[in-house]
Amino acid sequence: MTQNCRSLRRGLGLLVLLTLLLVCTTRALAVPPQKVKTASTVPVWILDADNFEFWRDDHGQFRGFYPELLHAINSRYGYNLTLQPIDGTTFEQRFSHHDYGLYASVLQTREHLKNTILSLRLLENTIVTASITRQAKTVRDLNDTRVIFRRHDPTQTIVKQAYPSLTFQQIIEVDSSKEALQILRSGGADFYINEDREIGSPQYYYTISRPFDSLRITASFGISPELISLRNNINQLINEWQQNGKLQALEEQSQIEFLRHNLIITPEERNWLQENRLTLWLPKNENFSPIIWKDNQGYHGSAISMVNDLRDLLNINVDVQFVDNYLIRMKNEEWPLRLADIIDVRDGAQLEGLVGPLLNWYNAYYNKVGQPFILDEEQVRYQRIGVIRGSFAAYYLRQRFGTDVTLVARATIDELLDTIDNNQIDFILGDLSSLEQALRGSDLFRGALKVAGLTHSSYQIGTWVNIDHPLHALLAQVHLISSYRHQLTPPTSVAASTSLSKNTLQIISAGLLAALIFILSMMLMMWRHMNQNRAINRSIVEAMEKINHVHDDETGCHIRRVSAYCSLLARAMKLPQRQIRDIENFASLHDIGKIAVPEMILRKQGKLTEDEFKQIQQHSVKGWRIVQGLVLGSVAENLIHYHHEKWDGSGYPDGLAGEAIPLEARILAIADVYDALRQKRVYKPSFSHERAYEIIVSSSGSHFDPTLVKLFCQLHLQFQAIYESQAD
Repeated sequence: MTQNCRSLRRGLGLLVLLTLLLVCTTRALAVPPQKVKTASTVPVWILDADNFEFWRDDHGQFRGFYPELLHAINSRYGYNLTLQPIDGTTFEQRFSHHDYGLYASVLQTREHLKNTILSLRLLENTIVTASITRQAKTVRDLNDTRVIFRRHDPTQTIVKQAYPSLTFQQIIEVDSSKEALQILRSGGADFYINEDREIGSPQYYYTISRPFDSLRITASFGISPELISLRNNINQLINEWQQNGKLQALEEQSQIEFLRHNLIITPEERNWLQENRLTLWLPKNENFSPIIWKDNQGYHGSAISMVNDLRDLLNINVDVQFVDNYLIRMKNEEWPLRLADIIDVRDGAQLEGLVGPLLNWYNAYYNKVGQPFILDEEQVRYQRIGVIRGSFAAYYLRQRFGTDVTLVARATIDELLDTIDNNQIDFILGDLSSLEQALRGSDLFRGALKVAGLTHSSYQIGTWVNIDHPLHALLAQVHLISSYRHQLTPPTSVAASTSLSKNTLQIISAGLLAALIFILSMMLMMWRHMNQNRAINRSIVEAMEKINHVHDDETGCHIRRVSAYCSLLARAMKLPQRQIRDIENFASLHDIGKIAVPEMILRKQGKLTEDEFKQIQQHSVKGWRIVQGLVLGSVAENLIHYHHEKWDGSGYPDGLAGEAIPLEARILAIADVYDALRQKRVYKPSFSHERAYEIIVSSSGSHFDPTLVKLFCQLHLQFQAIYESQAD
């Protein structure tokens, strides 16, 4: 009995002890994490790349997303986490060997999730492509192209795993985004593929595409095994900041501060901003997509993005005025800033002050389904055409057809739709985005209108700032940054209402029928355009050749000879047929930028002043801007932009050297100089073939690519034959 009582007491005592232990453990787990003092500095390895995640200010201090986040972690838990910037190769080696430390912005790939220790998600990125002129709307557009990946970046593996059938012509690996973008700029590759936030800082214009819609990449801290005890505390702070929005706010603020850091603002510009108010005018009732357009949700486009970026980056108030009769007021009031300007590329004076590349822009003719398509724009002559009052469409028709068309002006698109419904006009002419938006919102598609044809003109749209404006240089910087930010912002879709009435269903049914007819009509037009595309490109080239010939003293024979020399060199190098064809087609446009140089300078008999020579040198950049919106391709743009660069880097406009100069531009340099030496010019006599030969050979390695000079030496008699058979 006594023994049983002892056993009972022992059992009760053990039960009480276990209960107390359970209570204490529960309370201990319920207490917020205590500060943990680390014995020494913990390195946080980060890729030494200039982006919003991490950069150095003018005093060498670390700034960006990760410095701020680490400061918060250290403050809360008493850690001594310290950023250690390293190059990409070292980062990959350390992380793969699980070296001691934390690793910033490690991608959560299958391999990393399986084999390494990671924190909660910090950033979410999408994979995009960057290019100078090309777009990749789908993955198929990347087949058989030259692409760049960052060395040791999992992006390449992720793309290959997701799209195993995708094949590249060439893969180039680089250490930094800066290096990748330089290769793109020189024409050494077609696309740079990376995460959207890692593309690099905006130093010049390029096109960002999103062909990998299904790929999302998340980044987090990588943690070495010795530091696994830190993970819970780090995850707790990350989770809190995700819940209360601090993490997203930090990301957005870091991006703005990084872009602001890249701005160069002079003291004179700061003074002007303090003493003046910036006023911008935008069209109220007319669309200039993609610069600006309006729908039921308000105004959109790159112009709106720039207004917001001016406010964010410069911390200034911007007075925006939306006005009717935009084109008329712009011309009459001579606004110094024009976010949406209409440029006639035939008028070189309009290009002075242009900020950023020009964009193709066409107005569309609409008529009723069942009416004929416009195969030749001359078909609208003597027709009744409806336009928005005071719009560019009205101006264009008067310039093109004079009084041979009957203009019917209305205040709104809805009024124009009523007018064509009542058979008071034959066509509506206006911006595609405006009309499509109006048709989508109208009853039964207003009689099911269709696109009958497009205008064909030399007009393009862009942003213009008077070169005498005190903020010209600063606004050019903001425009470049804003273009970068605008492209990185993913397109958003507007949620449709889920409530559908019977009438709404009838409208949708009619709309689908009209859409089907519209799609079939567009497919027919596209088929015709594809068949005519080469002829159109050739027509553009010939027209621009004629314009340049009228403006400059260069002869048509010079243009044809230079194209023949380039073809000779390109074929001898056994370049791809498409590249050879583009060089042959577009070499004749190499001096098209001279249409933007004052005629009195081009035709001056005496020696040019230093300022006049600088204006002459600008012709390569101005010519490049003229053709950017024509989508002639990178070969055409490189020929125009870089044909005055020299092998030793002493050329212009960018001082490129060696193989950084696109190959087609190096070919053109020899062809152009040879023909110039042979010709008599205002400033020099004509040289014999032998003398021209000597000058080119002596310039090998300084002006010209040595490899091409050797090829020229083999072909020089054919150069001579071309010149003599096509002499002026």
